[in-house]
Amino acid sequence: MPPRRARPSETKYYDPSDSEDIPFAPPPPPKKPRKVNPDGRKPGRRPKVPYLDAEMKVAIKAVLKASELCQSVFKALVTEETLTKKDKSPVTVADFGAQAIVNALLSSSFPEDPIVGEEDSKDLHADHSMRDRVLELVNSVQESPMTADQMTKFIDLGNYAGGAEGRFWTLDPIDGTKGFLRGEQFAVCLALVNNGKVELGVIGCPNLPVDLSKPEGERGCLFIATRGYGAFTRSFASETLTKIKTTNVKNANETVFCESVEAGHTSQSESAQIAQMLHISGDSVRMDSQCKYGVVARGDAGIYLRLPVSDTYEEKIWDHAGGMLIVQEAGGIVTDIDGKPLDFSVGRTLKSNKGVVATSKAIHEEVLNAVRTVLKRPFPSESGGSEEDEDEAEDAEDAEEAEESGSQSV
Repeated sequence: MPPRRARPSETKYYDPSDSEDIPFAPPPPPKKPRKVNPDGRKPGRRPKVPYLDAEMKVAIKAVLKASELCQSVFKALVTEETLTKKDKSPVTVADFGAQAIVNALLSSSFPEDPIVGEEDSKDLHADHSMRDRVLELVNSVQESPMTADQMTKFIDLGNYAGGAEGRFWTLDPIDGTKGFLRGEQFAVCLALVNNGKVELGVIGCPNLPVDLSKPEGERGCLFIATRGYGAFTRSFASETLTKIKTTNVKNANETVFCESVEAGHTSQSESAQIAQMLHISGDSVRMDSQCKYGVVARGDAGIYLRLPVSDTYEEKIWDHAGGMLIVQEAGGIVTDIDGKPLDFSVGRTLKSNKGVVATSKAIHEEVLNAVRTVLKRPFPSESGGSEEDEDEAEDAEDAEEAEESGSQSV
């Protein structure tokens, strides 16, 4: 039988000048060299060792240990009398203890990394009774007991000034002090900043229900995000991570606000005006601390506003670093009230920003326009330089979308 003649459609690179009886298919052209991202991963792929894997594990351990101490303080020291007298000593003890535990773990694992913390130990040097109480509680959850001098030195590691270069950690040992005293929502908040950008965020919410629709059910939630790898949650009792996403509503009136309990933290009257303008009729989810960022990130609410209460107040970086990244990695957008990205490169405060607007992506512009209207802030076309600010925010969103498209679960 004569050899079967090859059909041109079945053979790539067919050269008709060759014998018609012998199909010809030269080798394919050489592959182009693949690009590699700065952290070692190829586009769209994770490295063999996940980005900031060691840092994430230490941060999770530190936040869980600090949360355990805070819960011990509440059980041991917070009473009805404490609340009646508005005694803040229990939260002061917990603040110092949580900062000592977190800073000890960070300095042991990453001794070159400075820390921006909320507390310093000068009050403990003046009050030995309180110092001894803090030490006792710290050692109750520590694997290796520490001395009073060691504890105060660990607390004072949090005195770094921050800035635009290099990497540092930022810590709020108890965010939501009044929520803590009421036995409601508070959080231990830890984030890693590198060259002015938040790269890792871990927030522990000891009293937050795992399922907000079941307030009497299991409590204790961790929220975790690494830039470019998505946002996740897990319970305190389980190491299983669940990827989270912000709500997918298309219009603001389909969701609700997550707001502070304390009126001193945000302008609630202006929030009400914004809700009315957006035709939001549902009851707000009210709670203290960066737990609000977690609630928005997992889609329980669609909007978190922190509106300025004065012209001079500057938000602290430890109050927003971890929460901002978690919402962004869950698919949301976080800006200030003028639509500018939050700037963590200018020290211990967000002095370049006013307020915070955190929402799911689809409704951010709608919410931001309502905020601008109620607060009488200029729209992008109404003041010099604001168009540039808007372009900067759009560039940040584009970068986040590109990172998200290549992100995979941790």
